Amino acid sequence: MSLDPPKILLDRSFLAAVTDDTNAAHEQCVAQYRSLVDEFEREEVLLVAVSTHLRDLERGTDLEFAHRAAYFLHRNHRGVFAPVEPLYVGFQHRRAAKGVDIADPADALTLVMCERHHVTRIATVSDAFDGYRIERVVPAAE
Repeated sequence: MSLDPPKILLDRSFLAAVTDDTNAAHEQCVAQYRSLVDEFEREEVLLVAVSTHLRDLERGTDLEFAHRAAYFLHRNHRGVFAPVEPLYVGFQHRRAAKGVDIADPADALTLVMCERHHVTRIATVSDAFDGYRIERVVPAAE
């Protein structure tokens, strides 16, 4: 038995919906995220995200190598995603993702990270993970 509570991965589509108030799923994702943070604070779950997806939202996509590397060495826990722990991506994860039969490479990487870190639940607005042995935590429609 593990002492850690179960992990819930916040996928790229969910993270983007939380931060983008023009996203059609924004309100539902924000409500779902608040609920997940409440569970996190009660130590019922751990919130995780693929490090590159989290970094792109927190720092942008056009960073120089030194700034990308600095993010992995020291990520400040502040802002809306402060309770979310990054699952750091290595070369072996990217190589394994190339073998996953899914259209989007970022979604393939997400599946690899879920498998490698024993994550069985994923918060998403994407249907890309249908058919995989992973429980989708889908925001309820208002």
